[in-house]
Amino acid sequence: MVGRQTLPTNVRPFHYDLTLTPDLEDFTFKGSESITLNINENTKTITLNANQIEVQTAKLNSIDSSDISYDDKKQTVTFTFPSEVQAGTLAVLHIDFTGIINDKMNGFYRSSYTDASGNQKYLATTQFEATDARRAFPCWDEPAIKATFNITLIVPSDLVALSNMNVISEKPVENNKKEVKFSQTPIMSTYLVAFLTGDLAYIERYTTGEFNEKPVLIRVYAIKGSETQGAFALDVATKALDHFSRIFEIQYPLPKLDMVAIPDFEAGAMENWGLVTYRTAAILFDPKASDARFKQRVAYTVAHELAHQWFGNLVTMEWWDHLWLNEGFATWVGYLAIDEIFPDWDIWTQFVVEGLQLGLKLDSLRSSHPIEVPVNDPGEIYQIFDSISYYKGASVIRMLSSYLGVDVLLAGVRRYLNAHLYGNASTDDLWESLSKESGYDVGNFMTGWTRKIGYPVLNVTEPQPNTIHIKQTRFLSTGDVAPEDDTTIWWVPLGITLGKSTPANIKSQVLTTKEAEITFPQVESDFFKLDTHEVGIFRVNYIPERLKKLGKSVKNGELTNISDRVGIVADAGALAVSGYGKTSGFLNLVNEFGNEDQYIVWVEMNTRIADIVSVWFEQPEPIYQGLLSFQRNLSSKLAHRLGWEYPENEDYLTTMLRSFIIKVAGKAGDPEIVKEAKRRFELFTEKNDQSVLHPNIRGAVFEIVLRHGGGEKEFEAILNIFRNSPTADQQICVLVALGSVQQPELIQRALEFSISPEVRHQDVIYSLSGLQINRKARKPLWDFIKQNWDLFEGRYAKSLSLFGHIIKCAIESLSSDEAANDVEKFFANKDTKAYARSLEQSLENIRKNTAWLKRDAKDVEEWLAANGYLKNV
Repeated sequence: MVGRQTLPTNVRPFHYDLTLTPDLEDFTFKGSESITLNINENTKTITLNANQIEVQTAKLNSIDSSDISYDDKKQTVTFTFPSEVQAGTLAVLHIDFTGIINDKMNGFYRSSYTDASGNQKYLATTQFEATDARRAFPCWDEPAIKATFNITLIVPSDLVALSNMNVISEKPVENNKKEVKFSQTPIMSTYLVAFLTGDLAYIERYTTGEFNEKPVLIRVYAIKGSETQGAFALDVATKALDHFSRIFEIQYPLPKLDMVAIPDFEAGAMENWGLVTYRTAAILFDPKASDARFKQRVAYTVAHELAHQWFGNLVTMEWWDHLWLNEGFATWVGYLAIDEIFPDWDIWTQFVVEGLQLGLKLDSLRSSHPIEVPVNDPGEIYQIFDSISYYKGASVIRMLSSYLGVDVLLAGVRRYLNAHLYGNASTDDLWESLSKESGYDVGNFMTGWTRKIGYPVLNVTEPQPNTIHIKQTRFLSTGDVAPEDDTTIWWVPLGITLGKSTPANIKSQVLTTKEAEITFPQVESDFFKLDTHEVGIFRVNYIPERLKKLGKSVKNGELTNISDRVGIVADAGALAVSGYGKTSGFLNLVNEFGNEDQYIVWVEMNTRIADIVSVWFEQPEPIYQGLLSFQRNLSSKLAHRLGWEYPENEDYLTTMLRSFIIKVAGKAGDPEIVKEAKRRFELFTEKNDQSVLHPNIRGAVFEIVLRHGGGEKEFEAILNIFRNSPTADQQICVLVALGSVQQPELIQRALEFSISPEVRHQDVIYSLSGLQINRKARKPLWDFIKQNWDLFEGRYAKSLSLFGHIIKCAIESLSSDEAANDVEKFFANKDTKAYARSLEQSLENIRKNTAWLKRDAKDVEEWLAANGYLKNV
């Protein structure tokens, strides 16, 4: 494809013998490799990827290279030899090289930690996706250029050495080191190669062996002393690996699976084949000290990464354009596994909030991108590891599975996997397999969803009784859809329900035109709803009278499905932002949810209310306080009823609701909740009474205390908790909570702390997100980023996904023309190529917020006044 930065095709590798010797004192490594090549064309030059690698020697069949040249921009090294090798032959390329064990969380890098004796120690690990294997060894670093690998590590004799495969030999060598050889890998992409060494301990378990020829050994490795916190992840992994082997009807192809907690880790986890690496908080869970929220994070992350062992590792996308084949499918299949393992979590309803809505939010921007997005430059790849590739991708599969049936879809997936085992595939290959299984031309109606940006809003009018008219148009959160924006006609399964006895021909209606009219049979109750169970990728814009009726059906307990209630709230909130509806209409709707007691519905309700509170952060104080009063009024009754204590054996969703609703009511200023939070905080910090603050509620209490009167004393106490926290998840809770301080001098301290040596570089996003939420810290945060831009750029420019998150935290919650202009002015003279998408999306969010505020400020003020929430005006 024109524009792709790809390597010449004159040679291709099919096997690497790679030996690496890392030095954890001077943070360098020595390497040597012998790469067996197929010679496709007569050639005397060989070009492969290398980045921050220094080659000492290069030989082809024992002939020394006559020239070694580098192209830093293209991240390549080219070897020229004195004579040609002939097409159709085999050759072996021998390379000796050195490199740096960097501290940037990519390539071959170091991670530091403090051991039980207080000593600073290091481990060396890898993170190669998308294009950083070239930082560890010269290679053909493209997903379609697969090969097998024999890896050898020479490491200090007292350290553990791990790689994708099992150890086949280990022997002592000079300088108190050992040589560890690993079994040959299957054919695989370079970005999935992994190796590490460190002073680690493990726990282990075998799978049942029911779906493989023999049980698979699974281990969780961690820093010594914390390995037992991997027990929950280990249990999930054994069940998930069996689950995937069963539903794919393909055995897990490796003899072992190691999962490792890495103290410094940019992403959440990485699916390296047979050696999955994780952020500590994404794999370790202490049932006595961890917040229950992180239990689900661990379970889902493990399931997602293990799904990749098939989707991505066994069958790999042909190029990064098709990233969603890895991430969208692993997301959908990960949720499928969690639903099997933890049926009481109602995970698919949670997906409507956590997955579908995140995808819809990002895809409502002009600066979004299609699921299948052209990628040419390596720097562009990192910018699409986002909610489109993960969550819109998964939502597309969920919508398709609802239409075809899960069993049919899985049959198509099995056909797809078997057709491309150990190879590469494209989206069209998937559609072909699904078409053969289903009998539908799947590609015909799904291509629009993957190759077109955006999604529709369905405008539903009622021209006469029992008849609706539906018109689809592109949905933009900015509300300014121009004709050139609105050229796609999506294939939309409508999911209409009329209640308990909906005819089959109504249920199966699909919109394939710009607009259509549908007549219902006569039903007793004047009720209908589109997108039953929220499986469609669209918004529904009802007439105001219909939205009121739906609100009443919620209040009367008639709309019992939780996903449907979530969807009504989400659509009304999004339509208010865009101007399709009024914000007062949304407020009227959620006012009908006074008796709502489901955690998942509450998460969506509060997300939408919090969006209003956030955008209105600079409005006159009575209006801002009026919004908080409404939020408080809606949440306080439930918070008081649930209380502060966590009974043993309480169901997971009730536990989550208790923590969540106390936080919502407390931050909104409920006097009883604030008073009790302060009382418990004092006992916890001054009397060391651990029992008064359950781990599930600690972060919420810290935020409430700092938001409502907490000063330097409380700030210092919470900092001390951070420094002595036994788990990574509790440290995350503290970092977010510190952003709730109200005094200017403490806001500055929280900002400075976020970039201090005490906070791991990866965790800065938690500090910044807490400050971003705080209306008093929002502008100081942006000023701080500007003042320290060189530091942030120097630290995170090579960690591109983190850099994008930082930029979004810094600016996207601002809501004025002046703020947008200031952001544009600041970046005007900077090279923004590596984070252009994040910057563009953040600027669009600022303008969206600004337009919403200008349009509905008076509307909200009048609603607050009419409903008794506006005082002192």
